Amino acid sequence: MFLRKSDAVAAICGFVVKGAAESVHFPNARSEGKPMSDHKALVTGDFWHSDFKSVLSQFEVPVTLVPFEKAKTLADSNFDLVVIAQARRGQHSASEVQKLQTLFANTPIVALLGSWCEGETRSGTPWPGVPRVYWHQWEGQYQKFASQLQQHKIADWHAARTSTTADRVLNSKTNDSPNGIQCVAISAWTNQQHAMVADAVNHFGWSSCWVERAVWNAETSAVVDAIVIEADSWSPDLASRVKWVRGRVADCPIILIVNYPRQDQLKVIKAAGISEVVSKPFELNELKTAVVRAVESLQEARFNPVAV
Repeated sequence: MFLRKSDAVAAICGFVVKGAAESVHFPNARSEGKPMSDHKALVTGDFWHSDFKSVLSQFEVPVTLVPFEKAKTLADSNFDLVVIAQARRGQHSASEVQKLQTLFANTPIVALLGSWCEGETRSGTPWPGVPRVYWHQWEGQYQKFASQLQQHKIADWHAARTSTTADRVLNSKTNDSPNGIQCVAISAWTNQQHAMVADAVNHFGWSSCWVERAVWNAETSAVVDAIVIEADSWSPDLASRVKWVRGRVADCPIILIVNYPRQDQLKVIKAAGISEVVSKPFELNELKTAVVRAVESLQEARFNPVAV
């Protein structure tokens, strides 16, 4: 599904862009009544594509939207982040992106990728020196950037453009404070899958328990704050597994780790009672952000029930 640029911006900003050459400047509605971070972002490329509609709605700072070919006209403006949205691989060449890097030499540039860009690192030509974030990974990674920028005036995305993906992962720092969470239940079919999630959970300062093993060994159910289910992709079998896990663990949010979820799948997944979805491969901060957000949302709902 594709949206016209004007339709996408109208849906998010409340007005229609007149003329593709104009940039759009808007504050996100979610930031009303909240202290707004003092950074500014430039979003260019295919920002009008349906994959990125939810991403744009998550910004809580002023954002300027401008077509890729017009981004150079804003080279004299001050931005703290430049985002290049690409719905399909190969839409912008490495040389075109390099020109943008030259124009915004002191500003981190990040690639925001749509579903059709999956697998580009294996069979395509990723832009050198540009961190890659898929649309379903954006919220956690952007929140980390905004927090780092606010606290330290510099973030992981400021790493040298000669840095590789491995360099960025090694240099990435995660806050290992427990955040009030004590135990996370993990549902995984194999020991290897369980160990992968358990290592991450323990790194955050939380304890963990393996749901399947507890059932196999008839262990007493632990009191947990969240459930993380590790799986391959959404399917009827996985939907049944979610119900099975829910029936054996106390009422708490479920976080699902799957391979490359699609937009249409997310609606079905959320309807099945999943609070957050994390796509593999993921960075540690993405999983932590998802768990914390799910737990906090449930706590808020319990303390502030909606009147019927």
